[in-house]
Amino acid sequence: MTTNSIRFGAWGRLFSLCCFLLLSWGLQAQVSPPVPATTAQHNKQVIGYITQWDAWKNVSGVVPAGGYNQLNVDYSQYTILNFSFFGVAQDGSLHSGDYRNKNIYQASAVQAPAPLVDEDIYSSWDMYLLYGELEILYYVSDGSNAYNQGYRNSGSGWTNVNTGKSGSFPLSIHKAGGAPGVIELAHQKGVKVLASIGGWSMCKHYPEMAADSVKRNRFIASVQTLISMGFDGVDFDWEYPNDPGMNIINYSSADYTNFAILVEKVRAAIGPNKLITACFSASPSKLQGFNWSRLNNSMDYFDMMTYDYNGGWSNKAGHNAPLYDYPGAEYSNFSLHATTTALRALGVNMSKVTLGAPFYGRGVITNGNAALNAPTVKRAETVQPDGPIQTCADYTNWARDLYDGTPTYSYILQQTASGWTDNWDSVAQVPYMTKGNFFLSYDNPRSIAAKAQYIKDNNLAGVIVWQVYGDMLNMTSSTTAKGKLIYCPNTTSPLVNKINEVFASGAVPNKPPVVQITSPANNSTFAGPLNITITANASDSDGVVSSVAFYNGSTLLGTVTTAPYSFTWNGVSAGSYSLKAIATDNKNASTTSAAVNITVTGTANKPPQVSITAPANNAIYTAPASISITASASDSDGVVKQVAFYNGNTLLAVDTTAPYSYNWTAVAAGGYTLSAKATDNLGAVTTSDTIHVTVKPANQPPTVSITAPANNAVYTAPASITITASAADADGTVSQVAFYNGSTLLGTVTAAPYSYTWSNVSAGSYVLTAKATDNGNATTTSVAVNITVNGSGSNTCNGIPLWDPAKAYWGGDSAVYNGNLYKAKWWTQNNRPDISTGDGQPWLLVRACTGSLAAITGAATMAKEPAAEIGPSNTALIYPNPVAASEAQLRFPAHIGDQVLIEVTALNSASPIIRQVFTPGATGEQLVRLDLSKVPTGTWFVRIVSRNTAKVSTVKLIKL
Repeated sequence: MTTNSIRFGAWGRLFSLCCFLLLSWGLQAQVSPPVPATTAQHNKQVIGYITQWDAWKNVSGVVPAGGYNQLNVDYSQYTILNFSFFGVAQDGSLHSGDYRNKNIYQASAVQAPAPLVDEDIYSSWDMYLLYGELEILYYVSDGSNAYNQGYRNSGSGWTNVNTGKSGSFPLSIHKAGGAPGVIELAHQKGVKVLASIGGWSMCKHYPEMAADSVKRNRFIASVQTLISMGFDGVDFDWEYPNDPGMNIINYSSADYTNFAILVEKVRAAIGPNKLITACFSASPSKLQGFNWSRLNNSMDYFDMMTYDYNGGWSNKAGHNAPLYDYPGAEYSNFSLHATTTALRALGVNMSKVTLGAPFYGRGVITNGNAALNAPTVKRAETVQPDGPIQTCADYTNWARDLYDGTPTYSYILQQTASGWTDNWDSVAQVPYMTKGNFFLSYDNPRSIAAKAQYIKDNNLAGVIVWQVYGDMLNMTSSTTAKGKLIYCPNTTSPLVNKINEVFASGAVPNKPPVVQITSPANNSTFAGPLNITITANASDSDGVVSSVAFYNGSTLLGTVTTAPYSFTWNGVSAGSYSLKAIATDNKNASTTSAAVNITVTGTANKPPQVSITAPANNAIYTAPASISITASASDSDGVVKQVAFYNGNTLLAVDTTAPYSYNWTAVAAGGYTLSAKATDNLGAVTTSDTIHVTVKPANQPPTVSITAPANNAVYTAPASITITASAADADGTVSQVAFYNGSTLLGTVTAAPYSYTWSNVSAGSYVLTAKATDNGNATTTSVAVNITVNGSGSNTCNGIPLWDPAKAYWGGDSAVYNGNLYKAKWWTQNNRPDISTGDGQPWLLVRACTGSLAAITGAATMAKEPAAEIGPSNTALIYPNPVAASEAQLRFPAHIGDQVLIEVTALNSASPIIRQVFTPGATGEQLVRLDLSKVPTGTWFVRIVSRNTAKVSTVKLIKL
């Protein structure tokens, strides 16, 4: 696609100030050891993952702290670098990997939104990796590098007059003449940089994001921000669609279609000239659900993660990345060849397929002497990011929290020089090492060469490397500090060298194209603002020119894919600019033209005007609030291209047409600072005065508690009971307190003190509550208070005490209630004796304390305990008991065809926490799995009731 115009913004002017110094640095100090071949000598893709967390590592003799960075990558060996990783937040937006929730492995944990770049230079490497050597400022001096980039002192912090951004000190900017960031350095070397999104631990919210258009739009907006930062595209690392991966909860087969839609939406948003790739599982079973022909329309490469076939999860010691299946392996059809065969069978476009090459190994511990296919020994470990796991990974030789059983190739060479036996599997075409009961699978130059040759023989697109730091050697022999970044000029990378050597073997070296800017002339001066047409001549002696990209400094202006190579740069304002053209041929070789310097004089572009017209300053709302924000914007010498609405530094929305407005919904309680930023057609930005709004909390319900009587108080009938409650309302007033016995209203009090006297209360058990209502009509019900009113008789049957609802009675215990003597048939609590007798009930009426038993209604049928009534101790058994696990075995006798109700209740409650129905398939002892995952720690009552006979068995359960 040919692009013929672009709006040049303030950021482009800032970048152009230091482009010459950056280019000069890149030519002087970037690792460039002798290599057998480069990517310019073949047409395969060599895609390397460059991580944003490994710079912390400091391993004696392997890497100094700060050494794993962009300065020590040999760019002649890679065509694409994937900067890893950005994560997916709960709302669909993207965030720096530094903000990953460390508890994300937990089922209930979520990932909150966070910035794309962690700008804390003391705890993060993001700024150093992306922008290179930094200048750390606590004050902006007039005429300084920062001043020329638009930074100004503002109160106790800073603001940028070009971008509208502001913040507090320290201010971190690229150091003039300092080491460049990964994007700048890669572009100097003709290497593309993609933003890799997801990874093993940051995919949890991929499914719901891809399925929800609102969240998907936030995702796409973040992708567009990444593109504006200079990334050449995105790499989806969703591990995996329709699969739980490490921590995915909401996965389903709909993921396959939603993934295709997501890819298409991103393609539409970033255009046809940016790259879209994705990582896929190497397991053939996880490749079946994709619509490959549909993906082929929008994607550039399908990256197969053909490693991690075996590891700490395996039951056998196996190869990490076998080229071919081998005898005795734990799984069949599980190798690079098997993955490739499965893809061909699915009709995948193999010219877009890349296979993985691991620059690391996997160590495990075996049961007995280590050997290929030997059984492994697992144990419990807690690691990041997975959390608690069962693993056989070798942390003895490959320490946890440094390598976690997966050492890099460079560390393997250092540690296995003695004591290890090196082996070669001629079937799988990979090496492995053994030492005692330690087994290590890894790749060396021989196995890497075999993989590269396989890719070449099968006409695949190329290779992905996890990761570029893995094979770096000689890093500690000589070092130079570039600020926090450590440059290691003697670094070599033997594994990626071997890949390029194999790819280039037998091929005629590709000659790079030639390119020259023919217009405008060097050192030209123009009166601006104006539109400038840049023209270049480009040719390729052994192929064709596939594109010519035009740059101002390091800022891409536009790309032209067909001759004549001409691009019009619109609205160029006053300033000095350095133009260059980069030609790329059909084999991905590129050449950068000589720079052409131009100067534009004239009146500077006038920034637009903008103000917020609604809401009014200091407006007050009630949560959850809906706030309509409107702004007025104009531009005296151009047009307003957009108005962006902000809460503090957080972008809320962008409106590109007048009237400029945004409806902010579901706003929580708090104070907010609103502003609007207007951008004109030449990229000038103006920020409005701020508007402060307050969102009050929603009406908070009152609080209420019964202060008298005390819980489990006992009275004698006829009783007079004064019920007193304490009630308050934090954000209003209490309008009334109503007193209840169960669901029956006793009385209502509208003013403090809140008290009600309940008279002539007869014998029985009662549950008292108080319900408070505030002036906003919110209500709260107090915790219940239980009381007992005994009959007026005082006879306790020869000293046997009155029944107490708070007391737990065991089988054989006695109690007196309303002048009658009762005996507990099994464990019971808070079951009133006079209404809890008979079949399936816990109490047996023995006799009246005065008079004869015959005088009691129903005594003839209740005086003798039924022989069939069975207590808990001899009919039911729980194993184990006490139990710490989430389930237990329940054993009890039952008849075929019966329906058995099983309930788990608290000792002081009649409401079951678990209820399930079991139908026996045969008569006799029954074994039932009891799910205790929702049962908290404590003592519980398990009740087994036969629906056919009403017989009851009970047993006490202790949950640890």
